[in-house]
Amino acid sequence: MMAKTKAELERVLSNPVEFIKRLKIIDKTGKLIALVPNAEQIEIIKALETGGETLILKGRQIGSSTIVAAYFFWKTYVSKEPTTFAILSHKLASSKHLLTMHKIFYDNLPKFLQKELEVSNTTELKFKDSGAKIIAVSAGAEGGIRSFTCSYLHMSEYAFSPNPEELKATALNALNNGQLVIESTANYFNDALHQEWVKWLRGEAKWNALFFPWFLHKEYSIDPDAGFRLTEWEEELAKKFNLSLSQIAWRREKISKIGLDKFKREFPADIDDAYSQTGNVYFKQEDFGELDIVPVEPIEWNVFCRPDKDDVYSIGVDVAAGVNRDYSVIYVVSKKTYNCVAIYRSKLIVPTGLAKRIQEIATDYNKALVLVESNNFGNVVLNELRHLGYYNIWQQDGKDWLTTSKSKTEMFENLKSVINDGYIRTIDMITYQELRALQLTDKGSVEIPDNMDSHADSALAMALSYVCLKSVTLKVKPFLPNWVNAKQVARTIQNTGAAIGQKRRY
Repeated sequence: MMAKTKAELERVLSNPVEFIKRLKIIDKTGKLIALVPNAEQIEIIKALETGGETLILKGRQIGSSTIVAAYFFWKTYVSKEPTTFAILSHKLASSKHLLTMHKIFYDNLPKFLQKELEVSNTTELKFKDSGAKIIAVSAGAEGGIRSFTCSYLHMSEYAFSPNPEELKATALNALNNGQLVIESTANYFNDALHQEWVKWLRGEAKWNALFFPWFLHKEYSIDPDAGFRLTEWEEELAKKFNLSLSQIAWRREKISKIGLDKFKREFPADIDDAYSQTGNVYFKQEDFGELDIVPVEPIEWNVFCRPDKDDVYSIGVDVAAGVNRDYSVIYVVSKKTYNCVAIYRSKLIVPTGLAKRIQEIATDYNKALVLVESNNFGNVVLNELRHLGYYNIWQQDGKDWLTTSKSKTEMFENLKSVINDGYIRTIDMITYQELRALQLTDKGSVEIPDNMDSHADSALAMALSYVCLKSVTLKVKPFLPNWVNAKQVARTIQNTGAAIGQKRRY
């Protein structure tokens, strides 16, 4: 469509969607076609227009890389200032590949939109009138961005970078209060992309976070055959995600070709699907299949159930230094329900202050039995607890808990057994994410990945609390059926001739 008037030209240039509709791309068959944004791509454009940092966890065929490139091609093209849009990858070849897409955009623009270029080579596209440019750079020495600043920066397939920490550090150093866009498919649980997603879920990072489940893509449906019937599992999926028979039919056919595991990775329905790959993870997705994953506020004190006078509780404590790095976590569990009733998390509380907080919480929860690992700062906490006069502290053979490679594996084995046996019905999102990130080494021991910000503090506290719970016993009498209590009363009267007092004397 050609612009007939100056007003029409201004309308196209001022509207990213209208401009993008004039761009061309090469499709999977090698044909040059018009770029017509789909519904998911429109949502990405809306997020980018806010100017905020954007994180996109994508499935296949959504075209997120294409639409991000198209949006920033428009942004650079209409700029009146010498702004810089950078395509950043760990390897320069990857960035150059995306820059090729921008060149295709330019080469196939309608003549009324094309303007003169000052530079056009394998690493740069620069417009003569404004000096605005699009550059391909890498985090390494070749074509590095360390000597540049930019207003906009795009990282594609971030989760597959061999050194994502270096890549992100390079991006943040280069951005001059500009806009960062990270988009990627999932690689493995706790990969670099997942780490950013978890930070966003916790409220620790301000992202425009976008995820597009496969069933939102209109093309993913086919007409089912006559007599098509849903399996029991498909019925549950259809109900959970409001899927049509045509969508289920498409899903079934796709799974028959690539398998269920690959389907979940390539076409996730939710975040759990995207990160359902097993690999060397210790806890698999199916371990939590029957649990409710509960979102929690990123605050210090989350209470799920107040103390029950007829219940008894255990507490597991993971101790940190209180210098705004790792978390100190107090994890409170009910013997009656086997579920968590409260969690305290803080990066700032010092060990002596943590002991005071443990005393307060444990006393509130019916003088709960407390297990504190004695490693490092744990000894400070244990000594302070005893100094405060709190002695209901877990010990085995007169010794406090010491976390070693062996005991760590044992406590997580105990936790996995409790989960798989169906005792636990709910788990908070933060602890769930940490448990899913744990890995199993070749020697069979449980390992905490180095790239975890929290070092699995909540997961460790939870595992300790269930070790502690084994030493906790419920009071029998309050939970006896009424008819049993009545018989006991009758037997006492018959044997002693005395009635039971209504109030206990002390």
